[in-house]
Amino acid sequence: MGDSGAKQDEENVGAERIFCKYSGWYRSEDQEVLGMKGFLRFAVGGVLALSGLAGWSQTAGQAATIGKMEVKEISVVEIDMTHVKVTVDLSVTPAQSVTMKNLRLCSLSLNGMPVFAEPLNQETVLRKGVPTSLPPVYVNLQFRDLYSVKPISDMIESQKVHIDGELVADIQLNLIEKLAMNTLHPKVAIAINQDVPAEVGGNPVQRSMATGILSAIETGLEAKAIAGKYIPMGKKPAWIQALETQAKQNVLLVESGYSVTAGGQKNAVNLTELGFRVGTGTVVTTAEAREPWKYDAEYMGAANAGTLTMVKNSHDIVLLPAGPGASLGELSHKDFKVTLDGIPVEDRVTETGSGPGTVTVLRRASPSSLVLLKLKTPASAAGLTVAPAAVAAQDSWDQVAVFRQRKDPATGSTYVETITVGAKRDGQGIKLLQPVDSAVFGSPIVTPDGVIGVVQDEEAGALLPLELTSATTVAPK
Repeated sequence: MGDSGAKQDEENVGAERIFCKYSGWYRSEDQEVLGMKGFLRFAVGGVLALSGLAGWSQTAGQAATIGKMEVKEISVVEIDMTHVKVTVDLSVTPAQSVTMKNLRLCSLSLNGMPVFAEPLNQETVLRKGVPTSLPPVYVNLQFRDLYSVKPISDMIESQKVHIDGELVADIQLNLIEKLAMNTLHPKVAIAINQDVPAEVGGNPVQRSMATGILSAIETGLEAKAIAGKYIPMGKKPAWIQALETQAKQNVLLVESGYSVTAGGQKNAVNLTELGFRVGTGTVVTTAEAREPWKYDAEYMGAANAGTLTMVKNSHDIVLLPAGPGASLGELSHKDFKVTLDGIPVEDRVTETGSGPGTVTVLRRASPSSLVLLKLKTPASAAGLTVAPAAVAAQDSWDQVAVFRQRKDPATGSTYVETITVGAKRDGQGIKLLQPVDSAVFGSPIVTPDGVIGVVQDEEAGALLPLELTSATTVAPK
């Protein structure tokens, strides 16, 4: 990370706005709204070095770096009885010319308060050494998803805030460059984690009105906390704390890799997802881990065009600890049996990359399809608790927890963090009410009573197979 006082470039190019929303947030016509455009503004900066092929660097399962990035400005522009609206303005000065797309702010929090932002689905062309403003991202903090408004109050009163999160985006490279990075879907990731000053642009009357709204909301949240297992106020619910203790032992990284030959060169391709252990000897993950190339339109297009070929018998799956304190060490294919549960659904899609044309791929979010890795030597202790059948049979769940892979920028170590979202049943599957990114794929979907399913893509998951729900206990509260 760079100096938080990094000078802003006055010639940054303006860009269009994207409006983000929470699913299910409501607003009554008689609510008092306090306009706060420019109410809080602060700047942070981050610097990342580039190395390797054409200036890009990426390790297996991780995102590449991009250059210098600044969060130019974060502004609270509106607050009412249901939500706070925040804008995030970013600027990038790349060390290489590149095109980014599918930009999203992940795991973002202000003073520990979660902020969800929908992906910015447009291309952004970056020129080497030229500071470029990204389209401002609008996010909403919905009070119904918070445990306390204290983080907002502290931000207004102290005129400073702690920002934590990650900017993630896809980058466009040619096939050879992608293979050199051991992936067909290269990404950039920029960590944000520091204390920054907040400049209050409003007057005392505006601040007093905001404080009054927050005080009324806090009273309602206290009642919700008492009735809904969310005590103590301002902290994580007890069931989340218990789940995170369980996760250290039972959430794993599932690395599925294979080799291809392209342009006379042999390259490894890796897919890293999450998986988790239930019972004593079963690790659950997405069906994609079994044959990842069959889910990849770019691979199938290039293979059909003869641009690349798979190296025979090169596929392997390895289980790795997701962070410190794991009960299982690294396990290879010799340590477990791979079983496909269900039948993946086929799709015909148009591929515009190395092998343009229509290709057949397997659908990532197939609600009836998962992979079970049966350990040949079961663990001595049981894994994550599976929710009772009655909980899994519900039509909706007010709050579920999922996990996301992250990499500590200071130490380089991998860990997983907890994210809470709403969810509802979608046919035979589960729909997440706030989108996630690929670092969540393979995560368990957990209610206060235990696991109900597996995350398969940005907004969908599968319910656990019946064989894993037959003998359950109630999760610790």
